[in-house]
Amino acid sequence: MPATADSLRDLHLLHQRARALRDRLASGPRSLAARQTALANRQAELETARKAMQEAKIQLKKHEHSLQSIDTKIDDLKVKLNQVKKNDEYKALQNQIAHDNAAKSKTEEEILVSYEAIESKAAALAKLEDEAKRSAQEVASLERQIREQVATHTTQLREIETALAEAENTIPEDFRDRYRRIVSRYGADALAACEDGACHGCFTALTPQMINDLINDSSLSFCLSCGRLLYMAEAEISHTRRAAK
Repeated sequence: MPATADSLRDLHLLHQRARALRDRLASGPRSLAARQTALANRQAELETARKAMQEAKIQLKKHEHSLQSIDTKIDDLKVKLNQVKKNDEYKALQNQIAHDNAAKSKTEEEILVSYEAIESKAAALAKLEDEAKRSAQEVASLERQIREQVATHTTQLREIETALAEAENTIPEDFRDRYRRIVSRYGADALAACEDGACHGCFTALTPQMINDLINDSSLSFCLSCGRLLYMAEAEISHTRRAAK
């Protein structure tokens, strides 16, 4: 069967459908990789938050230990206070107790601040854990979806490539090398419709003789500017047929 506008149009459509399927097959892994990177970042953020929580708890324990030590020291000083005989020693112990009570107050404030920090970090950590869990579920779901789509799209692509190989048989043998070169250059855009007297690939006007050849399907025509294999747009053919009547 020789190449006609209809067969070239179908050939162009097959190229476009094959490209769309290849794009889908390539975009799935890219999307998954992006989601996996986002998940890894979220998990790293979660790990940082866990370490910060652990450090806050360690600091709280240190403050509590310091408070306990101060209380023990104050109790010891109070015992000594009741035992001293000299007035200057008594005043010195009172001053020390006052100093330690001030340190105690400061430590109690630090403990309160630590509790508030831990409470805040716990809320942030719970939120991050929930987000990381949800993100992991989304990645797992996307991975399953992509596996299913890959199987379907691969089957569809094989069918289209088989149909494409059959459709290419309409290209005359003398033009096949030239056709393969433009397919190598433009891929799915190797063919272009002629609309309003111009190549729809580069929008360069065609010569009257080329337009006449396209209307009559008398010979394959390639755009003189971009090199694409041309066919008459369906609307143009209908318009030409109406004009001929």
